[in-house]
Amino acid sequence: MHYLTRQRLHLSRFHPLMKVLLTLYIASVAAAVWVGTLKYSERGTFSPAGASTYVRGADAGGGTPATDSFGDPFAGTPDGIARQEGLSRRQLVDIVHPHLFTVPIVLFILGHLLHLTRLPDRWKLAVNVAAFVSFFATFVSPLVVADRATLGWLLFAGGCGLLASLAALCLVPLWEMWLGQPGDGFDALPRQGP
Repeated sequence: MHYLTRQRLHLSRFHPLMKVLLTLYIASVAAAVWVGTLKYSERGTFSPAGASTYVRGADAGGGTPATDSFGDPFAGTPDGIARQEGLSRRQLVDIVHPHLFTVPIVLFILGHLLHLTRLPDRWKLAVNVAAFVSFFATFVSPLVVADRATLGWLLFAGGCGLLASLAALCLVPLWEMWLGQPGDGFDALPRQGP
């Protein structure tokens, strides 16, 4: 936060040790996002229907699963084709709850780094708003999709938006830090008057 109170500050002006530290932080966030995408790509297809199936589950024919009180994974389907189990309400809450606390901190830090670039203010605002809106869509919509499978598109769109905004939040600061030239910089305390 101290850095943001200085006039004309730009990431390229940081000490090399600070640049390395920030680069390692951004790389660790990028690695975490990559592992997260691997986790979900193993569990569902990359589509709104795949997002819905991941959360709600599907019967052997791909439709909404019927409640099976005995927990039979094959549930009498022809040829022993197993249905896809959805996530329980408890599992959804266990996933959503910690993400609602941790992801905003990551977005907040990356957003601060974005403000130390030459990107126009309207683009900074757009990226930050997109990141937080898509974050909420990604981590709150599963609770809705569990009840209404037709809203799987909301989870899918939120995830795509979050990936795109995280890419911008990581790549723009890295570029500006190592290859950018100081411009006007960012002034968190705009001075009024002459």
